[in-house]
Amino acid sequence: MGDVYVNIEWNFKTIALIVLAALVLVGTNVGQYFVLWGPKQKAITVKYDNEVAVLQATIDKVGPLVGIWTIKDGIEGISPGKKVEESDLTVKEIPESFITQSFILDPESIIGKYYRVGISAGTPLSNDLVMVDPMDDTTREFDVVSSVMPIGLKIGDYVDYRIVYPLGEDFIVLPHKRVEAINDKTIKIKLKEDEIHYYQASLIDYFLQSDEGATLYLSKYVEPGIQKAAIPYYAVPKNILAIMIADPNIIKKVNAAINGTTRTIIDSGVSNVSPEDGAVIAAGRDEIAGKIDGGSSQLKSEEQANKDAIAKENAALPVPTPVPTQAPPASSEPLNKSTDKIETLPTPPTLNIGKGVVE
Repeated sequence: MGDVYVNIEWNFKTIALIVLAALVLVGTNVGQYFVLWGPKQKAITVKYDNEVAVLQATIDKVGPLVGIWTIKDGIEGISPGKKVEESDLTVKEIPESFITQSFILDPESIIGKYYRVGISAGTPLSNDLVMVDPMDDTTREFDVVSSVMPIGLKIGDYVDYRIVYPLGEDFIVLPHKRVEAINDKTIKIKLKEDEIHYYQASLIDYFLQSDEGATLYLSKYVEPGIQKAAIPYYAVPKNILAIMIADPNIIKKVNAAINGTTRTIIDSGVSNVSPEDGAVIAAGRDEIAGKIDGGSSQLKSEEQANKDAIAKENAALPVPTPVPTQAPPASSEPLNKSTDKIETLPTPPTLNIGKGVVE
């Protein structure tokens, strides 16, 4: 009976020690939490809350993402004067706070206009990068002939249409015209009513003076979207001037006094050319025109050779062998087989350059 009492007493002591140790351990951890870890955790929480608040304020300041229109990746050949087409464009998102009034948010506002400068892929479009050709109710497409075409002239280039008389008097008949099409020695441009009369007058002058060396030619702008258009400087004969004054489609009439002064200069220069001098000048102009035409033909041949070389290189590329598939079980449906395709390299456009000289 005494042994049982001792054993029970020992068990109570053991239990009491264990409980006391547990209380000490728990008390120590709880104390450490309140004394050490609690404040530290609170400080960390405050720090993170502040960082989140700063980030949220930054996001609010930057604003939501907004889509702007840019040149599509992989697009090449965006040169000054090229018409803006929907296939050139893609949308990219930037923060709203970065948006300015010049960014293009609606592609319809620029499609059909013309690029002012050469643009590379990925460039965000703005109103400053496009331009519009002025047009009124009398604007028409017109086929214009030229004795000499610039080497490398292409659709989208801007040119001045000029006439040079036998003794070198050079006049700008039609300034800053976009080349809409090229066919041999003829280009398609847009002309207003008064410009059509100027063109017809320059043709008459050319026909009458071509045997003495008069030449119709084009001069190409380097940066048409940046350079200011030249001021036209040419005068029509009196009979055409009378028609232009009477033409009800011409709103801004020609200043007869200024036209008369300039026309006197033209007629005086022409009257000073003797038949002998005219023949020499005409031969020299024909020689120069022939050399320019030769340069155009050479450029066209080089471009064709480059095109043929690219086509030959593409044809020599190996055709990939389809990866064989395992035969399906008899009870299953036959598997579809596919053959990988090689994406061919893009072929550069061929410039349509005129040959020969208009006689």
